[in-house]
Amino acid sequence: MRTSLPPLFALVISVALLWPAGESVAFSTIGGSLSQSQRDFRVYNNFADSNSNENTVESPNFPGALGAEMAIWKACVEWSSRLFADGTGDPAQNGSLGSGGADFDPYWAGNANGIGNSNNNILSAVSSCGAGVLAYCETPISNGWRIRFCDGHTWDDGPAYGIFGYCLQGVACHEYGHALGLGHSTVSMATMYPTISSSGISQRSISDDDIAGVQYVYGVADSNKCEITDAEVAGNTITITGNNFSASGNDVWFTRAAVTSTGSDPRLRVQGLSSSGGTISVTIPSEAGPGVVMVKRSGSGGDDLSNPWPTDLIEEGLCDPDYYCTAAVNSTGGGAFITHGGTLSVSAADLSFDCYGLPPNQYGVFYYGAAQSSTSFGNGIRCVSAGGVGIFRMPVVLGDGFGSVSYTVDFGSPPVSAGSGAITAGSTWYFQYWYRDPLAGGANFNLSDALGGTFCP
Repeated sequence: MRTSLPPLFALVISVALLWPAGESVAFSTIGGSLSQSQRDFRVYNNFADSNSNENTVESPNFPGALGAEMAIWKACVEWSSRLFADGTGDPAQNGSLGSGGADFDPYWAGNANGIGNSNNNILSAVSSCGAGVLAYCETPISNGWRIRFCDGHTWDDGPAYGIFGYCLQGVACHEYGHALGLGHSTVSMATMYPTISSSGISQRSISDDDIAGVQYVYGVADSNKCEITDAEVAGNTITITGNNFSASGNDVWFTRAAVTSTGSDPRLRVQGLSSSGGTISVTIPSEAGPGVVMVKRSGSGGDDLSNPWPTDLIEEGLCDPDYYCTAAVNSTGGGAFITHGGTLSVSAADLSFDCYGLPPNQYGVFYYGAAQSSTSFGNGIRCVSAGGVGIFRMPVVLGDGFGSVSYTVDFGSPPVSAGSGAITAGSTWYFQYWYRDPLAGGANFNLSDALGGTFCP
């Protein structure tokens, strides 16, 4: 069954740039809202266009997801009640990802094995659509929905500004708004405006009118709302810290590691947990994988379900780096963010670095030291210091035309392999990217944020 208001909500292509409307509230609703049990969303990654799965750079706030899955995950969490962890992960939003401020939070439930029906809360591609339609949402009411992206168009999952075709994240953000119960807005700068001009990157970030709409449907986030502020893993236990948990009867929801069947309940729940001093400790289920955790306290309201918190379910500092420091704004208007592939394992020797949000076609260098710092340097912040050992540079690399750069650590060559910069099991190192930025003026160079930790065997 499809809704009758109207049968489906489609985002269509605009052939011209549109002048912004006034500041008045102009959102609309379609009737109904998602119940607490319908906050899950999954992806069936059947996109035929290679551009939709080009992003193979891991993001610490979206563990276990790449390509289309990551782009869609980012799109949905933009509607969260509060910042998604520290709000980073999308250079177009520069640390503000998660903007809804309503008693609503989405639950990333991983991947499904098919498109499902119109009540299974799955996003996927469809081979063709009507003329001018980019994507559509079916049945956005309390018992579920389905979102389809028309594969006759070129979709791009790129996290930065170099988009070939249409921005999968931006269009997904619009369609998920329909799933929440919002209709179209007459404000041309709103995510819920019915047409799209250019690639759709601007629709990744919901506007004041979109925020007013989701708060109208679900209410403003209650001051007593269940909230996660941190999650730490030690061995096979995760300890969740936050506010307004129940003394007893809490549930913790995890993302499943396995692909789930379309008609199944994708929620992986550990139930009946107590909290003490604002923390809940729970043994990680064997079926859980990288994704999110959420806490549901006693009750069925939106304020009884917490914000999602990302976790790779790996103990901090155990073969997995910790991210820290702040990326200063560069000539692109955003910051540059370092990410990693592989692990901090000396025997695996699979560590690589990527950095995005850079000025295009500029040289830079990944470097490392034995201690953290926070010192003004050039146009940015130097987050790595010698720590009594030294500063060590890796080879100079050239970024591409889209502001991204990659480097695979060579464990067989100095300074990594020998000398005072040798990376060995038990050694602790911190890494940052230092790059030229001649259009910015000032010192004409800047730095990314940073990551690091203790290497394991």
